[in-house]
Amino acid sequence: MPLAVLPAQVADIEPVYDVYFAAFQDEPIIDFLYPGGVDRQAHTEGVKQWWAHDTALYTVKCLDTDIGKVVGMATWDVFWRPGKDNGWEKPAGIPWLEGKEKERCEAVLRPMWDIRDELFGKQRQYVYLSSMAVHPDHQRRGVGRLLMQWGINVAEKLGVPMYLESSEPGLRLYESMGFERLKHVRLVHKEETTGRPDAEVPLMVRMPSVAKGLSFKEWVDNGYSQSYQVNGTKGPNGSSNSD
Repeated sequence: MPLAVLPAQVADIEPVYDVYFAAFQDEPIIDFLYPGGVDRQAHTEGVKQWWAHDTALYTVKCLDTDIGKVVGMATWDVFWRPGKDNGWEKPAGIPWLEGKEKERCEAVLRPMWDIRDELFGKQRQYVYLSSMAVHPDHQRRGVGRLLMQWGINVAEKLGVPMYLESSEPGLRLYESMGFERLKHVRLVHKEETTGRPDAEVPLMVRMPSVAKGLSFKEWVDNGYSQSYQVNGTKGPNGSSNSD
């Protein structure tokens, strides 16, 4: 059955998030984000506002064209404009939660935000996978790979790195598509926060082909050169000037 990855439109919000909630229904993150259950009408209205105002956000759907049904989705942040005014702004918190539920959820998410901020800050150009989901009835059909390839194509055209937080089941897919697992930083969800045994979250980066094999840590250690220059040597574009 032909599968196609297309931009998601406002009319797709409900079917796109039908996939998301079906895929993540048994995952702990749903309990943290929506401890009282999901009000889908309020959620849809919130997503409309999010899509209208977030200039870095690109949501895509994977459509089974034989049955006309959304079977996968992904949300990407694409930071292609230079300058700190065009970068990622670390969230102040989760606006729809209050009290202990808010504290609990933010205790899980804030370490992820802090590491992302440490790695990329507000002025780096990169592509970030915010979420990806494949409907349980349509897994093992290559949907996830197609959704990932959309982001890879964008990052390659821009010549920028990609970043994501992986699940353990997702590691094989990401590694097969050129992602490396970071070893110089670690993110561990602690039992005292989650109520579950300590679990490390794999942090993954894919460098663009223009980097010519430069690892993410080498790039960081050499000042995030936009020409992927190392120690004064010429970068892939022939430049020998520091950025």
